[in-house]
Amino acid sequence: MTGTALPTRRTHRAMTLMELITVLGLMAVLAALLFPALFSARESARAANCLSNLKQLGSAWAMYTQDYDEMAPGGAFARFASTAPGATIDGHRYSPLWVLRQYTRDERVFVCPTTEGWNFSTNNPALDTHRPRVGSYATNYELVQKTDAAVSMPAAMILFCDSYNPWQDCPYNCEANCLDGCHSFIWDRIGRGCYQGDCTKPTDWHHSGVQVCFADGHAKHKKLGNIRYSEWILDLLEADPHFSQPISRDW
Repeated sequence: MTGTALPTRRTHRAMTLMELITVLGLMAVLAALLFPALFSARESARAANCLSNLKQLGSAWAMYTQDYDEMAPGGAFARFASTAPGATIDGHRYSPLWVLRQYTRDERVFVCPTTEGWNFSTNNPALDTHRPRVGSYATNYELVQKTDAAVSMPAAMILFCDSYNPWQDCPYNCEANCLDGCHSFIWDRIGRGCYQGDCTKPTDWHHSGVQVCFADGHAKHKKLGNIRYSEWILDLLEADPHFSQPISRDW
């Protein structure tokens, strides 16, 4: 009678220390290659969402202007900033985005997915006059409370941009009033990529640039060094030496 063969016993060889180190090294290399790509893809999605927000704000601005006899909203130090009886007592914090709420579906359109730029909320009811309380976009001070006819080239004028402030002004002759360069564009001063010198707060939010919306409603990505004074200063003459200069230039 032939006996039944017993199953062969398999043995598992443990990995040597050198093999384990090699595998871990390969995993580290793969992670180093993949993580930047994943981060870049995620930021690209956020940038696209941010651009969509700005397009919606551009449309809301146009609808508001149409409803109010072709007059754009007021803003900081404009229509709503006054110490007169009954006027806004906290007008310096007023953002033109406040009046655009009725033309947008959700206030989240005011916040960029990459960065919440500003938060000027207050617990003091006497100062609680500005809405929305948080946001990521600035309005070009040059374009507030202007008629449509006053903006001769809306496709070439920036209306909104990513910013740490609710509004921006950008005089080119500001040596007496500011440090260097553009007065308060994203509060970067001279386009070195930091908010008020704090490089934990980069001003180039999206791939070395920002998202901007022009006065005609179209939006695009712009490198900081490619934004010109002519796109920010209303009625800047082409003969002016600053016309073609980037706002981030050093003086």
